[in-house]
Amino acid sequence: MNLLDASYNLAHDYPGGAASLAPRVGKNATTLSHELKGTGDAKLGLLTAEKMTVLSGDLRVLHAFAHNCGQMVLPLPAVPDGGSDDCMRRLGATAEEFGKLCAEVAGDLVDGQISDNELARIDRECGALIASLHAMRQSLAQRNQDGKPACERSGA
Repeated sequence: MNLLDASYNLAHDYPGGAASLAPRVGKNATTLSHELKGTGDAKLGLLTAEKMTVLSGDLRVLHAFAHNCGQMVLPLPAVPDGGSDDCMRRLGATAEEFGKLCAEVAGDLVDGQISDNELARIDRECGALIASLHAMRQSLAQRNQDGKPACERSGA
């Protein structure tokens, strides 16, 4: 995926186009246009790309960057009232463990074989994921119980 294409299309699709987006990211419209087209020595900077993404809500640049790095983007779960939420932390930890398992398996499959050492690492990652799933389930079960009247609560 071409980052400049993603950036250009993001700016083009922004209401009013690049001319409207440029002052919002602290750029002159001509300068941003040159950066988006790669004209001469003009280069689109990371901070500008971030501003464009945040202002527009368009994630094409982020997805292109991640894709080019062999990664993918997952949205962070929203935590109500900006507070800390155990269920959401556990969900995030579970997603992270799943990502680690996927990375391990994908890396180990590159040569088309699975060695004893690779299988042992996969087993460790599976165990970490299972432990994380259980911890998440426990937090969710507690949330379930906390939402019930005292007379209906069980030891689930």
